[in-house]
Amino acid sequence: MKAPASALVVDAAVLIAAARGRSSGAVLAAARAAALVTTDRVVAEARRRIDLGLKRPDLHPIVDALIAEMTVVPVAALSALLPQAEIVLRDAAASRNGSINDAHVLALAWSLDADVWTTDRDFAGTGVASWSTPNLIRGLAEAAKGGDRM
Repeated sequence: MKAPASALVVDAAVLIAAARGRSSGAVLAAARAAALVTTDRVVAEARRRIDLGLKRPDLHPIVDALIAEMTVVPVAALSALLPQAEIVLRDAAASRNGSINDAHVLALAWSLDADVWTTDRDFAGTGVASWSTPNLIRGLAEAAKGGDRM
């Protein structure tokens, strides 16, 4: 298994799962091994889904604590990369649903030469590695043991 990149772009679903307690330990483990970054749009989406979908505003302090472990990049700082990221996402092999909603996540990953930590399959075929939580934890553990292999 290839080791995760030294920077990981966190998407909204991972942030929400961690706030719900499903992967908060994974966030802390990942933060020890890599720089965690996200966009202000991911943070806003996570908050919106917590309020409207989950109806759990009590999770906001947990989200705030998780975000404190990350660098939050404004989407406006990625404007030069967004048009190309939208094209690549629209044509991505995994989803082929034409969704460009996560172009900012892809643009951030490109700008930092980072991997994406997500539950989505939309990033396959975009030129960045994407990690599920179980595989990320496994990859971090192998890398810590010196087990980086192709």
